[in-house]
Amino acid sequence: MRKIISTTLVLMISWGTWAQHNAGNNGKVLMIASNPATSKQTGWSIGVWYAELAHPYWEFSEAGYTVDIASPEGGELKFDSFSDPEDESKYAAFDYISLGFKKDPNKTALIKNTIKLSSVNPADYKAIFVCGGQGPMYTFIDNTELHKFFTDFYLTGKPTAAICHGTCILLKTKLPNGKFLVDGKKWTGFAASEEQYADNYVGMKIQPFRIEDEARKMTSSKFIVGAPFSAFAVQDGNLITGQQQNSGAAAAKLVIAELEKQRKNYLTYILIHGAWADESAWGFVRNQLAQNANVVVINLPAHGIDLTSANAVTLNSYVKTVSDAINQQAGKVILVAHSMAGIIASQVAENIPDQISKIIYVSAYLPQNGEDLLSLSKQDTQSKVGSALEFTPDYSVASIKKEMIVPAVCADCPDFMKEVLVKYHKGEPAKPLGEKVVLTTAKFGSIPKYYIHTSNDAAVGYTLQKMMVKNNGTIKQVYTMNTSHLPFVVQPQEFVKIITTVP
Repeated sequence: MRKIISTTLVLMISWGTWAQHNAGNNGKVLMIASNPATSKQTGWSIGVWYAELAHPYWEFSEAGYTVDIASPEGGELKFDSFSDPEDESKYAAFDYISLGFKKDPNKTALIKNTIKLSSVNPADYKAIFVCGGQGPMYTFIDNTELHKFFTDFYLTGKPTAAICHGTCILLKTKLPNGKFLVDGKKWTGFAASEEQYADNYVGMKIQPFRIEDEARKMTSSKFIVGAPFSAFAVQDGNLITGQQQNSGAAAAKLVIAELEKQRKNYLTYILIHGAWADESAWGFVRNQLAQNANVVVINLPAHGIDLTSANAVTLNSYVKTVSDAINQQAGKVILVAHSMAGIIASQVAENIPDQISKIIYVSAYLPQNGEDLLSLSKQDTQSKVGSALEFTPDYSVASIKKEMIVPAVCADCPDFMKEVLVKYHKGEPAKPLGEKVVLTTAKFGSIPKYYIHTSNDAAVGYTLQKMMVKNNGTIKQVYTMNTSHLPFVVQPQEFVKIITTVP
């Protein structure tokens, strides 16, 4: 029972994340912040500077990235008092982004329970971003675990960023060859002039040392600064640094721009939904898959919120929609086709085989030349869909009887998803279901193909699935999931594991 409850909670959280438009669709960024400390210079409680966490977080989120927050020891973060928009000093009273971050219960939960750095799997992230504040000058400067984490991530070639006093780690972080990571590199950090301003403001020396003073002693590095307290960030290869608290957003934008350039370094999956569905069908797996890939979800014409008239839709309409998405990608793509989309993916592969590296069919119709979905479905003795169809008077749109949607499509879905399936059920354009594909051995036959069976399927029967695979004769490998027609909803983690390990 505990396992069932846990799985349901994970599914609900995943669905909630998807429901925030584009949230996490591009992958994950890890932000690293200081644990609380006490300054030996001032006696103050110190930690993270609000703007250096909140502003980059905002930029990454707006760009479609999920953001996780880690700290060397894990647990709750504390913020430098001067950075708090509600602090009595009013020093940061203008900072409405940080104020919003502070007032958001979801963000509060994050900063009360940061991930311990040693438990982080860096492979789950496309970029890292080390925050500043007053804490790092005590908690980061001699933290060899953090230095190694930063170096190892930097060596992957992925964007590796640090800002403000967080850049103090670059005074000691070294590469495996013993050289400083910043040897020969342009970088920035909190400027000596800004340190002097801060000291003058409070009437005492705040920091135990000054980053710029120490950086100038490193004759092989290229430390530079911009105007005091202006937004200033520097990129040298995949190393990105920001000068101070007003540079967090600027540094984050450089990270985002570099991530866009690095899309070519990742596999690209094109996910195509089936009948009576839309792009939201992939909501449980999209973000997880995006951690190490580019993910594009297709919304077919007349499905979901698309307003195309069902009467205007043809198989060619579907093929064009998918092909247009493929043409926008930098290299070859992997097509993941569910159910009806097997017909579409097959015709797309015939039309543009040089742009497709493989097709993964998921409880999908797998046609031969001259076949259509209707002719295949008539051979299915296990499906509950055919006998449950209802048509409009002109037979242009087909729906599944309300009481049969769940039994036919996802009897093993959690209850909240069963409600979603019924609530958002939308009639399916009928014409494309009877249109035949034109496939050749030279083109369609040349594409590597894989198939994921669903053994408890009441929409596309398991027997029909196996028959189509056998008749095709070119499927390189098959996988079997003991689920209904929606394996990516019922067992999302297992589904992602399968499609990401397909040869």
